[in-house]
Amino acid sequence: MDKGQGTYGVSDIEYDLVTSLSNLLEGMEALQKYAQDAEQAGDQETATAFRTLRENNRASAQQLRSALGRHISSGS
Repeated sequence: MDKGQGTYGVSDIEYDLVTSLSNLLEGMEALQKYAQDAEQAGDQETATAFRTLRENNRASAQQLRSALGRHISSGS
């Protein structure tokens, strides 16, 4: 599927990085809500699990941002 260059004028890898980053950030918002829901239900173990997943996503988002920066600066 050639979404990037053909449709949006960016390379496929840039498109993939931006889309993946967006999905991770949206997921982080959802995980924050889920952690709050678990906390309100009195389930600290599940709240902690959701927060751990959120932090893992944060680390992944940083990796993607770094990769995107490399691709943008190289103009590829």
